[in-house]
Amino acid sequence: MTNDNKQEIENLGTFFEGRGMTPMEARVFALLLLSEPHYQDFFTIQEKLSASKSAISNAVNRLMNAKRVDYLTLPADRKRYFKVNPNQWLAEMKVEIAAVAPMLEKVNGILRKRADMDTPEFNEELERVRDFFAFMAKEFPRLIAKWEKKNAKARSGVSVL
Repeated sequence: MTNDNKQEIENLGTFFEGRGMTPMEARVFALLLLSEPHYQDFFTIQEKLSASKSAISNAVNRLMNAKRVDYLTLPADRKRYFKVNPNQWLAEMKVEIAAVAPMLEKVNGILRKRADMDTPEFNEELERVRDFFAFMAKEFPRLIAKWEKKNAKARSGVSVL
């Protein structure tokens, strides 16, 4: 693996760390996303990431338990090959988007409690946050419906331009 590939994996891994994955989970996930073929066996993952068996095993198991990674087998080959589960990734994004409405409720509750407090500038900033969540709570369902309609047409072979 070239230094450029290692750096790309590191950069993408750092991004996924920021999204809640452990450092090794994030590197494994990044490696699988950037590998050709898009699936890799355990020892290849270990070798490419220069990590211990234990570290890779724990990361792969956690990714599989979260359904972020699946495995496949190939005919006449006893190895298991690990690959990213794009459908789970999409499902996780939808869950994050769905969390906008409850966050809006929380911010509204905070603003109600702060109504009598003598910090108008701070309250105005919180109102701006609330307005953002209100906008997103309204727009995300429309965007998802539009995307799903477009995706359904694309899968059926209908032109979506």
